[in-house]
Order: sequence, then C-alpha cells, then structure tokens
Amino acid sequence: MTDAPSSPLWPRLQRILPYFSPSWRYAVLALLASTGAALTEPLIPALFKPLLDKGFAPGGFPLWMIPVAVVGLFALRGTAHFIGQYALTRIANDGVQRLRQAQFARLSRADLSLFHSQSASSLSNALVYEVQSGAQQLIGAFTEVLRDGLTLVALLGYLFWLNWQLTLLVLTVVPALGWIMKKLSSRLYRLSRESQLATDDLAYVVEENVLAHRMIRLHAAQDAQMSRFAQLGERLRRLALKSTVASAAMTPLTQLTAGVGLSLVVVLALAQSRGGAQGATVGSFVAFITAMLMLISPVRKLADVVNPITRGLASLERGLIC
Repeated sequence: MTDAPSSPLWPRLQRILPYFSPSWRYAVLALLASTGAALTEPLIPALFKPLLDKGFAPGGFPLWMIPVAVVGLFALRGTAHFIGQYALTRIANDGVQRLRQAQFARLSRADLSLFHSQSASSLSNALVYEVQSGAQQLIGAFTEVLRDGLTLVALLGYLFWLNWQLTLLVLTVVPALGWIMKKLSSRLYRLSRESQLATDDLAYVVEENVLAHRMIRLHAAQDAQMSRFAQLGERLRRLALKSTVASAAMTPLTQLTAGVGLSLVVVLALAQSRGGAQGATVGSFVAFITAMLMLISPVRKLADVVNPITRGLASLERGLIC
C-alpha cells in the first residue's frame, strides 16, 4: 500500500485521473452549472441599485417586478447549485467504483509478499473506506474551487464594471485577507496533527499501564508513570489552547482587514460623489459595498482548500495497493 508522497499535487492527481476522466461529460455539466450559479451572485447586489435609485421615487417600476426578480434569481441559483452538486457527486462515485474494481482485480493477482506485509483489515480499509473518504474530500474541495473561484471572478467583474477605481482599491485588501487566512489555516492544520499525535501518546500511556500494571507495581514505577502522564496531558492542553488562539484570531483579523478596506472605499466613494463623478448614486454605492463584502466568503474558502485536497489525495493513494 502506498503512502502519501510529498511530491507536487499535479503528478499525484495525474495518477488517479484515469479513474475519473471517463465521466468528463458530467465535468462539463458541473462547469456550466457552476458558471451559471456564479453569474447569479453579482445580480444580488445589482438589484439594490435600481431599487434604491428608482424604487422609492413616484412612478418607478411596477412593484410586482420585485418578487418576480428575487424569486426567479434564487430559483435559478438553486437549480444551478443542484445540477453542479449532482454532476460532481456522480463523477466521484463513478471514479470510486472504477478504482475499486481495478484495484480489486490487481489484488487478486498481487504477489504473495503483499499479504505478508499488510494485514487483511488494512487492505480492506484501503479499498472500502479510504477510497470513498478520499473521493468525497477531493470532490468537495474541487466543488469549492469551482464554485467559489467562479463566484470571485464574477463579483470582481461586476465591481470593475460598477467602479474600476474603487475595485482597484479593494484588490489591495484581498491579498492581505488571503494571507491571514492561509497562515492561520496552516497553523491550525499543524496544531491539529500535533494534537492527534499527542492524544495517541496519551492513550498509549494509559494502555501500557493497564496491560503492564503488574510490572509497573513490581518495579514501583507508579510515580514515573504519573509524571509521564502529566507531561503528555500538559502538552495536549497547551496544543488545545494554541488551536483556540489561532481559530479565534481568524475572525477579528479578517474583520479588521475588511474594515480598513471598507473605510477606504467609503472615503473614496464620498469623494467621487462630492466631485460630481458620473454614476455616483446611493444605489450604486450600496451595490458596490454589498458585492465587496460578498468577496470575503469565497476568498476564505479558497484559502482553506489545499488541506482537503491533500488529505483526499492521500486517502485515494492508499487505495493504490499494488
């Protein structure tokens, strides 16, 4: 059974791609559906512009158009999300079935040394559970990349169309947000791995004391074992506190960075309005601010997408047993 290598992602993806590539039609369907869903995202803030500029004025557009537009928009968005999710799930399950079939066929013809080096439970777990878990994580991560990546592009396109000067100002804040989220996510992942190892060590001490309780008492090693247990427990406590600090710091830091960008945008927008800039209306300003704030969610999700891709690939590679 292969362990997860530390090589770049693309060569590792190429190794499992043949099992999923026959479902390319569903990949095209997922791309089209995700593109349609992403294009509906800018329409949400775009509704505020005519609503604020004309909706409260006498003789504006008919009121029945508002529920028709809102319901129609969310119906289109929901349908596109459903189609995209189904297509990606179909790709995952079809690929898992092909991988299982191919690896089971290779297992039946494998060299006998494989059965001496691997236990029956590890081989069964690799083919039955690891492959399914890896595919779900991988497809889930690619769903985020496809959906949030296209959403980010659509929102940025709308912001440039609305006010390119303010958009350039917003783009100076986005890299800072991405950097903060990436650094904190990496730290959380590292602390999570260390906590898992510390938990295993703590459990091993308990198991050792239960199984070897006669030897421990024979050699009067209770105090040494208690000291060992206390040290490992203290290490686990410190890791838990560090994880809490890293997790709790993400929201205020991202909000602070977004607040800096928002304040700069408001100042520039008011300066443009007072200077008589064309198209500087209340509706356009609210639409711009709404679209700008909608950027935070896809940026945050895209910053966290590397870890599930890596874990999913590692699980799928465990299924390549021979």
